[in-house]
Amino acid sequence: MNWTGQLHLTASLKNGKTILCDSYYEGAFKVSRPVFLEEDSPTYFLIHVGGGYVGGDRYNQCFHLEEGAVLTLTTQSATKVYKTTALPAKQQTTIFLEKGSFLTYLQDPVIAYEQAKYIQETTIEMEAGSSLLLTDMYTPGWSATQQSFTYDWIHSDMTVIYDRRKIVIDHLLLQPKDQLDSILLLEGYTHFGSLLFIHEKLNDAAFHELVEALHIFENEARIGLSRLPVAGLLLRVLANQTQIIEKIFAICETILRSEVLQKEAVFYRKY
Repeated sequence: MNWTGQLHLTASLKNGKTILCDSYYEGAFKVSRPVFLEEDSPTYFLIHVGGGYVGGDRYNQCFHLEEGAVLTLTTQSATKVYKTTALPAKQQTTIFLEKGSFLTYLQDPVIAYEQAKYIQETTIEMEAGSSLLLTDMYTPGWSATQQSFTYDWIHSDMTVIYDRRKIVIDHLLLQPKDQLDSILLLEGYTHFGSLLFIHEKLNDAAFHELVEALHIFENEARIGLSRLPVAGLLLRVLANQTQIIEKIFAICETILRSEVLQKEAVFYRKY
């Protein structure tokens, strides 16, 4: 297949520090030099130099953390999906996490503009004892008609396999012709976000602290929080502003880092 962009990263633990032991990227994908926002692990910014996704674009990402590696990946800015007249734009992401590794993967929103079609497929394979924090968000783009939903559709599939057992099979289809503002769909909201956290030290106290902290958003967003079959949780958010979902994610990350990881919050300095 002819890829519009490819990005493959492998991280390993050497002398107590996480390093990229192998990296490869081509096309519209780039990766920054490491930034040490935490002393014991690097942060890498994933960069798209093409300006946005258009019809027929194909992007492939593969992230592999070897045993004990701790790494943060985050996008530099939002993913913009423009008009796709024929084939949809598509992004495939595969993540492999070995025992004792921990990946934080924070994604800026996917913004779908008028007549956009977008597919996102994510497969995550985790060995027992590995950990993950992942965020995702979808929003409609600006429209000259001032309508909220002018994209054709957004289709997201995510599968999480933990210790050779499927624990998450998540299918999302946002299609304006289905009347997204109706009940059991977006119910009057325009923005959708999700946060996935898997860590063997997640306990009831941390979960209930999250529930209590998120009450302050009850007039601005609709939030659902579910436990997973393993030590983990999945958060869903409906809102009308990107900033609201980002605030919710930031509060969740701060609590999880404090209560589960015994670490302070991180400021990623993107803007």
